[in-house]
Parts: sequence; structure tokens; C-alpha cells
Amino acid sequence: MSDPSAAVTAALERIERDRHLNAWSHLDPEGALVAAKESTAWLAAGYAPRALEGQLVAVKANIAVRHWPHDGGLLVRRGIFAHEDATVITRLRAAGAVLLGQTRMDAGALGAEGRSIDGPIRNPHRPTHSAGGSSGGSAAVVAAGHVAFALGTDTIGSVRIPAAYCGISALKPSTGRIGQAGILPLHARFDHVGPMTSSAHQLEVMWRVLADESITHRATALTPPAESWRGLRVGFVVDAAAVGTCDTVLEHYERGLLRLRELGAQLEPVALAPLEPGRVRRAIFSLCERALWLQHRESLQQKPEQYPPALTDLLRYGGALEDAKLVTFEARIQDFARQVHARMQSLRALVLPTSPGQAFDFAGPTPLNLADLTAVATAAGLPAVSVPLPSGDDLPVGLQIITHADEDSLACRLAAAFERSAA
Repeated sequence: MSDPSAAVTAALERIERDRHLNAWSHLDPEGALVAAKESTAWLAAGYAPRALEGQLVAVKANIAVRHWPHDGGLLVRRGIFAHEDATVITRLRAAGAVLLGQTRMDAGALGAEGRSIDGPIRNPHRPTHSAGGSSGGSAAVVAAGHVAFALGTDTIGSVRIPAAYCGISALKPSTGRIGQAGILPLHARFDHVGPMTSSAHQLEVMWRVLADESITHRATALTPPAESWRGLRVGFVVDAAAVGTCDTVLEHYERGLLRLRELGAQLEPVALAPLEPGRVRRAIFSLCERALWLQHRESLQQKPEQYPPALTDLLRYGGALEDAKLVTFEARIQDFARQVHARMQSLRALVLPTSPGQAFDFAGPTPLNLADLTAVATAAGLPAVSVPLPSGDDLPVGLQIITHADEDSLACRLAAAFERSAA
């Protein structure tokens, strides 16, 4: 492997060159160099490389790293520092990772636009366009080549949408599979920590580190077994256009389906439009608005100037929701989840576009349906990977692969197999 200290220096040079992306909120070069030297010493002592030995990792700003800022992208939390590491950070360190710094995000993780309180987070493929959100900073720094690994969080699509927009891979794990201790919450039931990587074949390695402490010292974690699509019964969304998917994404999605057929997948049509995923996305988002309002209502009343107007509107909407409306939203989500599970009962996986559109121009309107397709796995509590579709375009498109609960490894391996076939 390359010299971790040299990798830190090279990354810092690239970051300085790419300051216009507005993707990093905090850098820790001293801490990174200490960790890099420890990794070098580990190997020099004759120990086998750990799962993420010497690998540079970026961390979203709502995940606690000891002595780093811990503001969750919120002005009202500026000046607050973490006193101890989140559980996932402890596991990264044990796996030999080198933590380089913290990435920008949508305020409070309530949004998928890629607009931080310090300005827009820009897409490396086209800086006038969004990197997506709320983990846009993490996606941007991976896509720009600053690091190969990053941590994000996903509540309705916040690692998958930025991954699709930026042309990288990301996993929203099964509900409850990765510990949330040390992470600023949005909604406890829907929040997930998710790995974001430059290549899909790296996803399972990072997922195993985050989900299972015992994997961190296993050399076998460096080379997870392959997976084949051949003979698998795979559902595909046959009515993606009816749920608002744009023509360009549909074109790339159709080519992706053709590739899956070539890989031997047995594709079976699944109708999504009758389930009205947009209404379910809105229901989940409303519950998130309510949950964040409960966390911030006192602070919002005392320090209203420290909340951006858009976030203030969302919080006040959440605060105004009546109990009957919340019950309706819960019932809608549960019914949707039951129907998704019923449709997947005879399938090993379900594939659909990650987002209905590509990265949008900051100068224009923000699409309202960004998370309509990622809401499927969120509501159903299922693991979902976004992997790039071959597009030949400077604006990437993502393919979403959803598997059954606790089949996170399968989702990662299928994504890696798809990626290999496109190479």
C-alpha cells in the first residue's frame, strides 16, 4: 500500500485546489498525520493490515469525532465540540482508518438539496450544480478524489441521492444494523449511518467495519467474496416514468436493465406508481419535521436569527402538525412498507433509479421529488445501494439496488458485480 502520510499531504493539496466545491467544514491535518504514522508503524511491526489500513476517510458534520466541531450544519450549534467519538468512529479507528476531516451538509440533515448554511455544496462534475444532500459534502469529496471513503447519514435518501448525483456508491443499511450513538438525530426510526465510497467493491468492507467490531482485524475483510446476478429473480420498476422519472434517467436506467439481463438476472416487472411513493416520502419528511421541531423548539424561540428561513419554515410546519395528522402519516408509511415487502417476497432484489432526476442547477428551481424513489427502502427498513449507471454524461445517474432486511452484504456485492460489468 502507498505511504499513508504521503496520501494525507497529497489529499490536502487537492482539497486546497478544490476549495470552490465548498465541501469540507473542518480539516484535521495534524490528527490525520498522527494516524497515518500509526498505520505505518502497525505494518512495520509485522501485523496484518486491518480492513481500512491507512485509508483516508471523511466524516459528515453530524457524526461526533472527539475534539472536532459537532454542529450538524446548524449555526445554533456553532462552537460545540464533541467530547468523545461516535460508535462508528471508534470502529473506523480500530480498522486502521485515517480521519482527515469533516464535510458540509444541509442544516440539521433536513433536506436533500446540498445547500449548507455556508453556501451551496458544489458537484465536482459540474460545479454550478448540486452535490445533493444532506450528505452532499461527503459525496463531493469522494467524487473529487480527495478520499476514497466517507461517512454520511441517510434518513430518506441522504447518502443515496448525493451518491447518484456525484457518481459514487453508497449504502443505506438495514434498519438498526449500525449503531447511532454519537450522531445528531433527525428521526430515530429512519436515521441510518451509511458508507460512501469511490467504488462499489469497497462498500462491503466499510459496511462490515461499521456494523461489526469483530471484522476490523480480519484480513479477509479486505477481499469480500464476489456475487453473481445470474439466475436471481430481480424486480424492476416498470412504471418509473409514472412516478416522475425524467427522460435522461429513464434512458440510462433502461440500459442498466439491459446489462442486468446480460448478466443473467431474471427481471420481473413491479408497479410502483399505485403505491404513491411521493405521498409516502412526504409523510416521512413530515415526521422528520416534527421530530426536529421537538428538538429545537426552545432554541428556535430563543434564537430565531440562528436558523435559516427555509429551516425555520420546516420546523414550524412540524410544530403545527396535529396528532391526527401524524397518525395518518404513520399509517400511510406502514401500509406502504407492507406492500413493498409483499412485492419483494418472491424476489432477491428490486432495482430502480436512485433519484428521478440528475443533479440540478443551483440557479434554477429545486425539484420536489428528489427522494421519492429513495423513500421506498426507507419506509420498508430495507438495505439499498446506489451504484453509478454508465451514462457517458458529465452528470451521473444512479441505480438503486434494494435487498431484503439484513441482506446488506448481498446489496453491496450485487452493486460490485454490476460495477465490474460496466468497467
